[in-house]
Amino acid sequence: MKIAVLNPNSSEAVTRSMAACLEGQQALTGHRIECHTLAGAPEGIESDADVALVAPMVADWVARHEADAYVIACFSDPGLAAARKAVAKPVFGIAESAYVRALVLGERFGVISLGPSSIARHRAMIERLGLIARLGGDRAVDMSVAEANDAAAARAAVRTVAQVLRDEDGAEVLILGCAGMGQQRGPLQAETGCIVVDPVQAAVSDAIQALDMNYVKGAVHA
Repeated sequence: MKIAVLNPNSSEAVTRSMAACLEGQQALTGHRIECHTLAGAPEGIESDADVALVAPMVADWVARHEADAYVIACFSDPGLAAARKAVAKPVFGIAESAYVRALVLGERFGVISLGPSSIARHRAMIERLGLIARLGGDRAVDMSVAEANDAAAARAAVRTVAQVLRDEDGAEVLILGCAGMGQQRGPLQAETGCIVVDPVQAAVSDAIQALDMNYVKGAVHA
């Protein structure tokens, strides 16, 4: 079965980074994981205006592309609700999947964000999900999507923010708050001693489980 992972910005570099981080999961599943880039979208989704712009584009893309499950790979989960209404297949947003995953891995989680506007959007979603009591902190590296996708250049800033979330905010689980940060997961987990969640991997894991367990609307489980 096919899992379509949509990068809702137009950066092919981010899409390649996501695909590289999903290679381990692809090797472990019989489902086909395909990464796509949303043509015509901004190069990075970094503001409320960017989220509002791409949300209907995401829902339209999901409606027009055939797959057995979908992953919206932007940490603002743009168009998630509309996409779920557009198709009967499972649709996952990487932020929502990452938050849920963090709940079973530790008591308090922390988010490594791009900038202040990202933090505000994240908090609104965390409150809407009823998870604010489990939030240790949300701190920014003050980078663009393109800058955060450069793993080597961003590593020092990501590590510094992660250490503050761990030491000052009491976060036991760290969530990478951008689809392009996935390459930071391994080194950061080793350096901090915290569990680090790549949200794209978390959402793809949810998609794999949904297909394996037949968690599909109207389906009869054999």
